[in-house]
Amino acid sequence: MEIGCGARIRDFDGRRYWYFWHYEREAGRSVRHEDYVGRVESERSRAELLRRMLAYQRRAEGEFARRRAVIERMVAAACTSA
Repeated sequence: MEIGCGARIRDFDGRRYWYFWHYEREAGRSVRHEDYVGRVESERSRAELLRRMLAYQRRAEGEFARRRAVIERMVAAACTSA
C-alpha cells in the first residue's frame, strides 16, 4: 500500500499550473493520480491545493486508524485464547 500526496507545477506555453498528486487504490493496487487545480499565480488555486492535501491526509489517518483497530482486536483475541 502506498499513501501520499503533494503538489506539482507543470509549465504549458509559458504558464504555470498546480496539479495535486495522490495515490488511490484501484483493483488492489496503488495508482498515482494527478488532478489539475489551477494557475500558480492564483490564491484561490493555492487554497484549493492545500484543502485537497488536508482532506487526503485526514482520509489516510482515518484509514490507518481503522486498520490498526482491526489488528489490535485480532491481537487481543489471540492473547485471550492462548
